[in-house]
Amino acid sequence: MPYIKQLIDCNLFAGVAEDKIEVFRPASRLATFQADDTVMQEGNQGETLLILIKGKVTISKKLTLLGDEEKDTKDKTFITLDESVKPFFGEMAMLMEDSTRTATVKALTDCEIVIMEKDPFLKVCKDNPAIGYLVMENISKKLAANLDRESKNVLKLTTAFSLVLEE
Repeated sequence: MPYIKQLIDCNLFAGVAEDKIEVFRPASRLATFQADDTVMQEGNQGETLLILIKGKVTISKKLTLLGDEEKDTKDKTFITLDESVKPFFGEMAMLMEDSTRTATVKALTDCEIVIMEKDPFLKVCKDNPAIGYLVMENISKKLAANLDRESKNVLKLTTAFSLVLEE
């Protein structure tokens, strides 16, 4: 399966020697998605981490918290990702029990995505502690960056809301 070689540029494996990425083969599989396919749906349960190795995807979130899927149709696209840096997403599913997806990922073009299954992924990390440490550190860095970004967004929204209320 040649897709393992394509994971070298993925930040998930930063610091992991090229030949050591191979240990994740039993935890992974390659999937293809057509343009406009939903790769991941916000609110659904998830137990996989995904790595984009070919194509483009958009990541969007619901703008409301109505709790009714039929009425809650307002989505905002926050980012478009392409294969240039082999981005990974769905990482919270690797660390949380009963994790639900926090965003919707849609294929903008035809895509190839490596899917890492939670239990086999964690087994590889446990059986290879030095590699597992590096990979978990990389996940932690991404989660910390996401938390920092979202904290700043909440501050901006709170400030904007308070300014509106003052008028």
